[in-house]
Amino acid sequence: MRVEVIGREEIEEKLLMRPGNISMLLAETGGLRVQVTSPGLGASNIRVQGMRGRYTQLLADGLPLYGGQASSLGLLQIPPSDLGQVEVIKGAASALYGGQALGGVINLVSRRPRLEPEGELILNATTRDGQDVSAYGATVFGGGWSGSVLGTWNRQATQDLDDDGWIDTPGYDRWSARPRLFWNGADGASAFVTLGAMTEDRRGGTLPGRTTPDGQPFPQNQDTRRLDAGLIYERPVGDWGWAQVRASGLNQTHQHRFGSLLEKDVHQTAFAEASLAADALGTSWLAGVALQVDDYASETFPAFDYRYKAPALFAQAERDLGEELTLAVSARWDDHSEYGGQFSPRLSLLYRPGPWTVRASWGRGFYAPTAFVEETEAAGLSRLEPLPDLEAETAQTASFDIGYAAGPWETNLT
Repeated sequence: MRVEVIGREEIEEKLLMRPGNISMLLAETGGLRVQVTSPGLGASNIRVQGMRGRYTQLLADGLPLYGGQASSLGLLQIPPSDLGQVEVIKGAASALYGGQALGGVINLVSRRPRLEPEGELILNATTRDGQDVSAYGATVFGGGWSGSVLGTWNRQATQDLDDDGWIDTPGYDRWSARPRLFWNGADGASAFVTLGAMTEDRRGGTLPGRTTPDGQPFPQNQDTRRLDAGLIYERPVGDWGWAQVRASGLNQTHQHRFGSLLEKDVHQTAFAEASLAADALGTSWLAGVALQVDDYASETFPAFDYRYKAPALFAQAERDLGEELTLAVSARWDDHSEYGGQFSPRLSLLYRPGPWTVRASWGRGFYAPTAFVEETEAAGLSRLEPLPDLEAETAQTASFDIGYAAGPWETNLT
């Protein structure tokens, strides 16, 4: 697979310009585009190679800590201060990541504590009455244990730039905290535990005392509360293999206000995966089982409620066909509770003569549709009528790329 990596040096550069979220960091990456989905709230989503934002799987250390389908405000609520790197896979990656990765995967990898204790404090202010405070600390405890913690406060005052009574720059107050624990055992085993909490109140629409042309006020607000937790444990199996267990959970509540209408809902995601990797008969292989449950409950419009359960089997085999040629085959079967069995294969061929890299790949993926598309981010669910006979969306991705790297120079054509 072609995985593009945004390193720590570039993260720090963007961090100093926009410490409150990762939108600028992703927007300046080739093939990615941050698209505004709700101007009234300032919400944005990330498109990978033109595919709509809902098809992008957003992960944190390989875990869906922001939900199976991250909301468009989720991108604006993730601080970059504790990121070590960002990994981007473009195109259908359902063969290993499931139905949410129809368009691609963005994996946010956390910073690892160094041997010496370190701390970082960032204070930022803008000419449009915005303030950001970010505090990060990390240390090694001994006995293989280390940890880090990030705390942030971000604020933006509402701005009516043309004095027409409509808020052009939405205002918000956001607090977040994320502690992490790392453990490395003497036998090569390792563990990672993370917890996260975030609260945000966002304000848009008309200013207090002002109205739309029909003479009515139209506040457009959204309050978000999110709690999440994740765990990764891996260890060697004898001298021939590697076992890994991953799990995470998310609970996120929203209160959306569109004028006089208040929509209340709860999003929940539970995820668990176990895999085994090994080298046998000249082939590197990986096999595992996974289960993901996505639950949505609306207090205002229960007709749109859903509960998706998707147990899955997946496998990948990679073999060198020569010194310069490698073949990789991946496949995944999801038994989706609503849309039945879904098969997602992927085939890749890599040729590496000297400084050149030539890769051809093909993959197929699926997506379980929900009511949360770009239009409902801006207008809410009140304008929709439930459709009883939806089908799973599918896509096929074929790609060919040529790369050349020598010294400090690297170029790629896809």
